[in-house]
Amino acid sequence: MGLSALLLMAGVIQDGWAHGHGLVDQSFFTPWHAILYGTIALNGIVLGVMAARHIALGYPVRYSLPFGYWTSLIGVILFATGGAFDLWWHTRYGIEADINALISPSHLWLALSGALVFSGPLISIAARFGPQAGGWRITGPAILSAAALLTLLGFFTQYAQPIGDNEMSLVIGRHEPQTGGALYTVRGDGGRETRLLTIPGSDIWGAAVSPDGKRLAFRVSTGKDPASDIYIANIDGTQERRITHSGRHDTHPAWSPDGKRIVFISIPAGTSGNYLLQTISPDGTRLKTIVSGVTEMRLPTWSPDGKSIAYQTRNGLRQQIAVVSSAGGTVTWLPATAGGAQPAWSSAGVIAFVTADGTIAITSSTGASARELVRNAAMPAWSADGKRIAYIHEDGGDAQVFVTDLGSGRTANVSQLAGLDASHPSWMPRGDLVFTAAGRPVAATTFLGLAYSEDANIIEAVAVTGIALMLIRRWRLPFGAMTFVFGIFAIAMAIQSDLYYEIIAAVLTGLLADVAIAILGERTRCGREFYAVGFGTPAVLFTLYLIVARLTLPGGLGWPPNLVAGSPFIAGFAGLLIAFCFAPPLRSPEVEAGT
Repeated sequence: MGLSALLLMAGVIQDGWAHGHGLVDQSFFTPWHAILYGTIALNGIVLGVMAARHIALGYPVRYSLPFGYWTSLIGVILFATGGAFDLWWHTRYGIEADINALISPSHLWLALSGALVFSGPLISIAARFGPQAGGWRITGPAILSAAALLTLLGFFTQYAQPIGDNEMSLVIGRHEPQTGGALYTVRGDGGRETRLLTIPGSDIWGAAVSPDGKRLAFRVSTGKDPASDIYIANIDGTQERRITHSGRHDTHPAWSPDGKRIVFISIPAGTSGNYLLQTISPDGTRLKTIVSGVTEMRLPTWSPDGKSIAYQTRNGLRQQIAVVSSAGGTVTWLPATAGGAQPAWSSAGVIAFVTADGTIAITSSTGASARELVRNAAMPAWSADGKRIAYIHEDGGDAQVFVTDLGSGRTANVSQLAGLDASHPSWMPRGDLVFTAAGRPVAATTFLGLAYSEDANIIEAVAVTGIALMLIRRWRLPFGAMTFVFGIFAIAMAIQSDLYYEIIAAVLTGLLADVAIAILGERTRCGREFYAVGFGTPAVLFTLYLIVARLTLPGGLGWPPNLVAGSPFIAGFAGLLIAFCFAPPLRSPEVEAGT
């Protein structure tokens, strides 16, 4: 039954591989399903023959299977009924792909059924042999069962496994955007779109047009350097020159109404800390700090008379628009902008901002009240006459520049750059727009993608450590048990994602765990040594994942140093908490009293 469990898991893996590699058409009746259901039929035949044989020998039905294997037989029956449900589900909703296939109710039914089938040998061995039992002859079936269960857990959480299918497999490895940021210009009706400027190896963002329409200010960052500077160029993108040299992240430039000053935000490069709201002359002189503090500041905008600057910051825990004199002084808050961001001051004296739910609203310079203007939009920018507003809106998966005529209500996508994300539109006096656009980064390298990768790290640590510690705590494991379990798991995951090089990391982790068990002996099963194994196993596994990826992938690792150094500890802490579940670290009064 231990071997049959692995065979059934192999049936699941090959069917998953077929789904993931586009070999399954819109039909339930495929060779891959035939293999899968053939392996469950084999499990049913083994159990059925055993039960029939025992009934023929006079055993009552209740005892016709050894202890633990009724669980497996129930699993076979549920698997068969789940197959019928799966047929109906596919007929009704089609053949799922990616995460939909793993979360499909019919497939989760089959997963639960498979877990029951796999658990038979584990339950049987646990009932027959105590903690001092060991060796492959006794614990071998339980080890096979545990390997199948771990693989099943990994398979159905492969959307959140470091070497599983889907985007998680792309997180490790260097991925670049399609292009760096570039400057574009377009007419207010969408005509004559032109790319003005690119700087090789650099990213351009946040263009702002001077009041006379002759110059541009924008932010430039180079390569992977977290520092950036404010640049000035002619309106046609020529003769660009840098005007800040702070070594910090200088960004979000905006011209004063008279064109004599540029306000921008300066942040420590690559970290947080001291935020500065500063102004500078277009020639790079007369640098002045208006506001300094540790609270985030973004996207400043000038009042029409040049006497005040509004910007996005936090008032306590909530974002809000603040206003300060352009000469410096006390900061005031606009009450109606609580939760708001991205202010834009119009020539008529009203301020547009983005609310917490992604709506552009407008308020007066006092911020007493606000009203809705455009939904699902960001980065508002007023035309010189205040009759039109430009903004960023998602269209077909890409962020594009849209313009709404406030009089007629007509709205148009004026950028229409397929595969590029536009940002930060700025109006010229004659009614054209300047904006920046860049290729979209691979999803896995975004903040959200990196967060998902840590989730995957934790999920795998829980699954791997849970199965490993269950075996270690229960029996005296033979040498090679952990290598076998981890190796089977990694091979199954690699078949789904084609990341076969990561098998090396899992096998080495299993081998190191086997060595630790052999050296520590009984101490591995309790106390500090047990906790050390709980922490160390997933920590070593993820460390080796990173090392193997670094040595194997042409681009190396795309992760920042903090993520590389800290991720193994996150995995280890998750494993340690699982160890606490098996052996709680807090003593009880009964234990202290010896009762």
